Order: sequence, then C-alpha cells, then structure tokens
Amino acid sequence: MTLRRVNAMARGPLCLVRASPDALADIGIVFDDLRAYSRRVDGTEDRAKAARAFIAARPPGCDIRDKHAFVAYRHGVPIGLLDIIGGDPRSGTAFIGLLAVRESEHGAGLGRALYARAELIMRLRLKARTARLAVVEANPVIEFWRTMGFQLTGEVKPYEGAAVRSRSLLMEKPLCG
Repeated sequence: MTLRRVNAMARGPLCLVRASPDALADIGIVFDDLRAYSRRVDGTEDRAKAARAFIAARPPGCDIRDKHAFVAYRHGVPIGLLDIIGGDPRSGTAFIGLLAVRESEHGAGLGRALYARAELIMRLRLKARTARLAVVEANPVIEFWRTMGFQLTGEVKPYEGAAVRSRSLLMEKPLCG
C-alpha cells in the first residue's frame, strides 16, 4: 500500500508526506504551534531539537524501517505530525508515538481525520491487528482517544519530559480487517 493510495482513499484536503530532513522547517512550524502540549508534557516550550528527533527517534531495538513519520498538510500548509512504529512492541501491533495537530487548528476535526489516515496505514500497509499508544497523564487527550475506540490497558509506565515527571497510560484498540 503506497502513501499515495492512502491519501487517495481518504476524503478531504488532508495530505500526508513522509517526514524527511527536507521537511525540517515544516515540522518545526507544527512544533512551534504545540506550545501548550509542550508545557504539559515536557514542562518547557523549548522544542529546538524536536523536528530532528521526530524524524529519527525510535524505541530501543526498533529498526529504522519500522518507523513511519509523516507531516500532515492541509491546502499545502503543515498542520500536523504522525509517527507510527510498526511491530512495536510485537508483531501485528502498531504503536502511535505521536499524533499532533497544531493548536491553532484544534476544533476543525483534523485530529480525527489524521487518526483515520493513521488507521489506514496501520491496517493496510503495516498489516497491524492492534493499535497501541501512550498518553502522558498531564496531557488531557484520553477522551479523544476513547472516541477513536481506544481503551486503557491498565499498564502504566514512568514518563520523564525535559522538566516534568509524570506517567504514561497505555491504550489499545483492535483493528478490524
């Protein structure tokens, strides 16, 4: 399944483009408009290295081929970021490391649209049967993820941001054929 086909299958003006060093400026534009998120999750608005980390960061033992990072554009303007790790923590599972929409674009349904694209990628391209993610307790997005069909697993892991210590709450969703 190609990204072009995923973009064509989904409706609306949202377009995903693979994140690359050529897109660092656009990734930075999105991170610059995630200040409230950064304060809650990291305790700082300083995201100087966030764009490069978004492209390269992955869990220990994860092959770079399993990382799928995208910039979401709406009418040619970068509005969001999506990071999925295939096969994490096990085969048949895809882990959403980040799904973020610029704060200035909140309320327009773009988070739902971006998640719909993510689910197509996970199901059709990565052949995942389960989607997982972790929500930092200080980030009030659990209800959003519940509306997307995710449930808390009961697993809790420590989280350490740049200046914040918190907990990550794991969520999971079965993906249908």
